[in-house]
Amino acid sequence: MNQEELDEVAEKLDIKYSVLDNLEDGRLTYTANIVLKNYSSVTLDYEKKWAIYFCHIRMIEPPILPDEEAIIVASGIKFRHINGCLFTLEPIKSFKPVGKNESLEVMFKAQYYSVARSDLMPNWYITSESLKPRVLKCTSHDDLQYVQSFDEEAKWKRFSYKLDNGTLRQDKYDPWTPQERFIKNKIEDLKKQGKDVIPTPLEMDIDKVKDINLSSGNWIIYAGKEVYKEAQILKGNIKIDVDVKEMKTNDNARCENVITLKLGQVYDGNNSEAYALTIKENPPLVEIIGNKPCGVFYGVQTLLALLKDNRIPIVKIKDYPRYPYRGMQLDVSRNFHSKAQVLKLLDVMAMYKMNKFHFHLTDDEGWRIEIPGLEELTLVGGRRGHDLSERTCILPMLGSGPDFNTSGTGYYTVKEYQEILQYAVDRHIEVIPEIDMPGHSHAAIKAMRARYLKYKDEGDLEKAKEYVLTDLADTKHILSCQLYAENSMNPGLDSTYRFIEKVVVEVQKIHEDVSPLKLFHFGGDEVPYESWLDSPACKRLIDTKEVNKFSELMEYFIKKVAKIVAQHDLYLGAWQDGVIHDEVFLEPMKRDSFPNKEVVAYAWQNVWESGLSGCAYKLANEGYKVVMAQGTHLYFDHPQEPDPEERGLYWAARYIDTRKTFSFMPDNIYANADFKLTGDPITKKDLDHNAKDHHQLKKEKNVIGMQGQLWSELVRLPDQMDNMIFPRLIPLAERAWHKAQWESEEKQDSRKRQETADWTLFANSLGYKELERLDNMGVAYHIPPPGARIVNSKIEMNVAYPGLKMEYSIDNGVTWSLYDMPVEVKDDADILLRTKSANGKRNSRHVVLKMVAEKMKNSQKTWNQ
Repeated sequence: MNQEELDEVAEKLDIKYSVLDNLEDGRLTYTANIVLKNYSSVTLDYEKKWAIYFCHIRMIEPPILPDEEAIIVASGIKFRHINGCLFTLEPIKSFKPVGKNESLEVMFKAQYYSVARSDLMPNWYITSESLKPRVLKCTSHDDLQYVQSFDEEAKWKRFSYKLDNGTLRQDKYDPWTPQERFIKNKIEDLKKQGKDVIPTPLEMDIDKVKDINLSSGNWIIYAGKEVYKEAQILKGNIKIDVDVKEMKTNDNARCENVITLKLGQVYDGNNSEAYALTIKENPPLVEIIGNKPCGVFYGVQTLLALLKDNRIPIVKIKDYPRYPYRGMQLDVSRNFHSKAQVLKLLDVMAMYKMNKFHFHLTDDEGWRIEIPGLEELTLVGGRRGHDLSERTCILPMLGSGPDFNTSGTGYYTVKEYQEILQYAVDRHIEVIPEIDMPGHSHAAIKAMRARYLKYKDEGDLEKAKEYVLTDLADTKHILSCQLYAENSMNPGLDSTYRFIEKVVVEVQKIHEDVSPLKLFHFGGDEVPYESWLDSPACKRLIDTKEVNKFSELMEYFIKKVAKIVAQHDLYLGAWQDGVIHDEVFLEPMKRDSFPNKEVVAYAWQNVWESGLSGCAYKLANEGYKVVMAQGTHLYFDHPQEPDPEERGLYWAARYIDTRKTFSFMPDNIYANADFKLTGDPITKKDLDHNAKDHHQLKKEKNVIGMQGQLWSELVRLPDQMDNMIFPRLIPLAERAWHKAQWESEEKQDSRKRQETADWTLFANSLGYKELERLDNMGVAYHIPPPGARIVNSKIEMNVAYPGLKMEYSIDNGVTWSLYDMPVEVKDDADILLRTKSANGKRNSRHVVLKMVAEKMKNSQKTWNQ
């Protein structure tokens, strides 16, 4: 095969991927097929030595792969596992040639189950020996239309199997019908926003009638020197010409049409983020007082939230946050996201008074921050492409394709990173960099291997070994849970700790002149400890009694890292499994074993059946500062409905919608236990069965806040990033700032009624106000499809956020009509439904109301009555 022929095949080869059956093998494997149809003039045969590379997040043909080649005799092809999610499909000698307009079907098994289109990745590509690889055009679009519909139970359900005791464990989730969604959406439409300010202030006395007009008269902002920057931010966000003047004394030159920003005591003065906002009518005055500049900044955000058409109500507010830590985590390693996207996220965080940005900068799939002196980290680890040796780049994981023009490639220069830091500082947001280790380190390992080979080739073996992260004599590679070999730094090598020291020093220097580093997050999660078993370096640690047994290697590593971080006077951050390694009793490392002034643990593993949900309280009781980051409610990489067309992973919960995040009660973790992974409701009996997981929170002050997470394996584009984070970030901000009264209600029925009333106010605020604010900032938030039902031959529609417009189509999408009242339907044609964004410029995915089925259901109801 020559390059011209390869290019033609890439252009004209069609691929269809189908999940056929998740249920046949219980939960062990599912059946899928790949159909290739050749529309090119090039016959595909064995002699052309072609191979198709593609990303598949489930292991193919286990247990044959990963150790051997999996041969599909009937199709004359074989699968190989390269590393991570990268596989190949290639012909074997018995392969029957596929000519023009001919097809090949490949049936295979894959591990576990697959129930969503987004489980598959774009940019499959074809190679042949020394030719330049080409992306298959049919897979190059991010709509993933080559993946066939999940249109049967066996395709959209995950499992059905019996436990050892004979109990049947079945997936109860089905995609929501419009009728089911209608029931879920059913709250009162207030015809206006329900809350004047989000997050809800602690104290607010607002006049619903009287207001003042900023367009009337010449307004001026007086600001104390310490809050002059906050005054400039206010000036830049109000739509009137206004001067900012420094307030030199307590006496203003004017006594009306003045906005005053200053420091002063609010409440007892102890909470640095507290503020007071007063708006008066006669004379028209606005005053914002904060204990610290950040408090004044939050007062400015509240003022902007109240501002509509340059009018603001007469109000008195005194406010401070529930938690000092109100965070959002963004993973830019799996897929790189631009500085502009990060700045937009920081803007919205600031608007909702969030103050911690957890920046996940490194992982297996990419190293995204420039480290002076270790250029290979970004030159190799910051790029993904078709280099199987990984000397010039790392492998093209997660559908990034063979070239360097996708989200697989990218990093922040020191200058760009510092610009992000400054932007955050101006908005009172602390940036917390995470350098994930010892696991999730494939990019770093391969980058340092490339450095080793470079200096080895130059004859400088000492420099070559300086920052090596894996034992060169270790040939056994255990796979991580994301299917990676060589993803864990070796705790037995001195060069590992030299590398960590170098990175900590350089990251601290980068922060120094802009935003001095306080907390260094080392990750510590999902480490495949078995990967160290055959390491000569680790065996030497045991032989010399530095470590008693292999199970102590992780703790040895963490203590070494903690010491390095402490020597630079930094707090230490870790995911919960970074400091809990006892898999039997789930006991954390003793807090006093760390030299750091503070150790912050991020509690994320709380699948209710796992017995891990109490670890958050265990950590707090042991003396760790704890950030609530629970997967079941705060993982924004999960879908927002249990539908195959909704993007997201689903290991912690089948879906996490905005209301689920809103309903999270961080002070009562066990009260959040709602559904099992199956979809079955969790009963009191279930909770009693897991009583050993229940731990009373004895040191409440050690729970310092909440954080949402966006892991980006499935998030390649800017709009996808927005779609997954928003609007779920808004209820996250609400819960982190404001404790609702219903959270303290012990009786479940009463708590649910009160929560529903509060949600009604909140959802109306989203639809009538907050989503429009996001539109104005260019945020492509998730738009939920509408619900619908037929009553007396009329279609009724509703939406999760009252205030958003809805449309329907009776001609299969050719034309759309605005829904404003029940509409009579006269025939049995299916009706398409969709929701509009607040500004009317975007649409939700459309859903189908099947008229025949709905009329039969209504007829059956009438008959039964």
